[in-house]
Amino acid sequence: MKFITARFGEIEVSKEEIIVFPEGLFGFKSYHQYVILNTQDRSPFRWLQSFDDGDLAFVIIEPLNFMFSYDLEVSDEEASFLGLVKPEDAAIYTIITIPENTMNMTANLQGPLVINAKTRIGRQIISNNSHHSVKVRVMDEIAKREAKLKEIENSHNSPRKEDQG
Repeated sequence: MKFITARFGEIEVSKEEIIVFPEGLFGFKSYHQYVILNTQDRSPFRWLQSFDDGDLAFVIIEPLNFMFSYDLEVSDEEASFLGLVKPEDAAIYTIITIPENTMNMTANLQGPLVINAKTRIGRQIISNNSHHSVKVRVMDEIAKREAKLKEIENSHNSPRKEDQG
């Protein structure tokens, strides 16, 4: 199926690529069908493009692409709504807000998108984790993630006291 978008012109998607958000997204309850577009190789950012309105699209990212950890509890009711049987069937994204200075971009960790990768049903949920905010600075989290990964790498590469004799 072909449709026209404001950002990408005419694109073609198969019916299997469409993700349905039966309740819409917060602030966009009338829009239910979306596709995820990957416009740049190797970029962790994607576009959640509305199939209902070619002018509506959101920049999204998987939290673990910029954070060291992201603990999200999906309630039994939410899992049932999405038809999730196994946690690994869930794809989790956060919506990114990009201001004029892109170094100040933020992610909405409190309202993540949870998508059943098998059924293509999605829901924007509210995280009850007090560490999740609506405006988490992505670049700050990337720096923390890199520091943590470097710390782990150094701890694996440093000789242990018992190995030193």
